Amino acid sequence: MRRFLLLLAAFLCVQNAQAQIQVNLEIKRRFFMLYEPIVANVTIKNLAGRDLTLADTEMQSWFGFQINRADGQLVPPLNPDYKLNPLTIPMGATVKRSIILNSLFPVRELGMYRVRAQIYFGPTDKYYPSQLVGIEISEGKTVWQQTVGVPDGVEGAGGQRKISLLSFRQPEHTFLYVRVEDADNGMIYATMPLGHIIAGLDPEIQMDIQNRLHVLQVAGPKVYLYSQVGVNGELLAQDQYASTKTRPGMRRDPSGFVKIVGGELQAPPATSGTAGIKPGNAPAKLSDRPVLLPAE
Repeated sequence: MRRFLLLLAAFLCVQNAQAQIQVNLEIKRRFFMLYEPIVANVTIKNLAGRDLTLADTEMQSWFGFQINRADGQLVPPLNPDYKLNPLTIPMGATVKRSIILNSLFPVRELGMYRVRAQIYFGPTDKYYPSQLVGIEISEGKTVWQQTVGVPDGVEGAGGQRKISLLSFRQPEHTFLYVRVEDADNGMIYATMPLGHIIAGLDPEIQMDIQNRLHVLQVAGPKVYLYSQVGVNGELLAQDQYASTKTRPGMRRDPSGFVKIVGGELQAPPATSGTAGIKPGNAPAKLSDRPVLLPAE
């Protein structure tokens, strides 16, 4: 009977928690490349029947994550003392926010992780957790790598960047990734997908006079993606070409600039999850370090 009452109390506690604040965590993919930004989408719904204000207390932050490795070891935050502005959620309202997990936690080891978002509400002294979400971090296969200098007039001029292309197999497709890091201290500027790549067909690669990377990859039958990446990891442009009467290729002119010859320019590639990514929707870099819970 005692055990039953304890279980009943725990159940009622959870039910009461869920009845007031409902928290949902969504990470759209399970598999991620090492150092790739892991975007967590958190939904907070107010079911308390009144307006709620979430605010830090002297001992607790009102918002956080719990991340455990496969062996159960807890991953501590990079900054355990970070502070958050209060957030008021009107009665019945839902707030949605996106956070880059690895800007807050050192998710830098290969393997599986279990992630949970949790909200702390001071007046009830309770945590309101989301469901657990599993992710897996692995490394890609290096296709090409080169160290270049940062030219004058560019942020970090005089320094060096190691630029790598890596293939990364997902359950349904193989993706080509670019990684840009500081060759001196290992700082990662970007690890982002450039789009699908057909296994066994190596991309065409050129560096222009300003040490910008140009990549032409086969993304599908008669479909080619042409990407330009800056020395600090910026996706400068991405275009899609079709092989019609001629196959597209890259040519470096006498002035040191690279252009596409042949093929037929198509509409801009679709967003991540299809052949490629739009430059305006490129994955955020870890160095962006977004503020927690930014505006939707």
